[in-house]
Amino acid sequence: MKILLVEDEVLIAMEQSFYLETAGHEVHGPASTSEKALVLAQEVKPDLALVDIHLAQGSSGIDAARRMTAMGIPCLFVTSYREEVEPTREYGVGCLPKPFSQTSLVSAVEAVSAILDGRTPTKVPDTMELFS
Repeated sequence: MKILLVEDEVLIAMEQSFYLETAGHEVHGPASTSEKALVLAQEVKPDLALVDIHLAQGSSGIDAARRMTAMGIPCLFVTSYREEVEPTREYGVGCLPKPFSQTSLVSAVEAVSAILDGRTPTKVPDTMELFS
């Protein structure tokens, strides 16, 4: 799966990249602002974007997710600020809270992949919330 990381914390982005590439995914980014995320999304055309809520320069991951969703790119929030995300498919498939483990991140991506393929996910991390 081609995944775009929208994350302004370099170490977290490196951790996500490592976990996802180890699982066989193609990772792009990180984009540290919503503007950079939208430019990269248009260039890369990812299958999924993993989006933090609070980004660099005061930009919003929620705004980026809304715009990417309108472009046909599904978004999964990966954030410490779960309470700021309304559980709606308008701009996201779900939310995985930080901190995450390698297993929970990879399982969350696999669950979203199953949903996008019209399948029922077999393994959803306990901490992950799927939006309806």
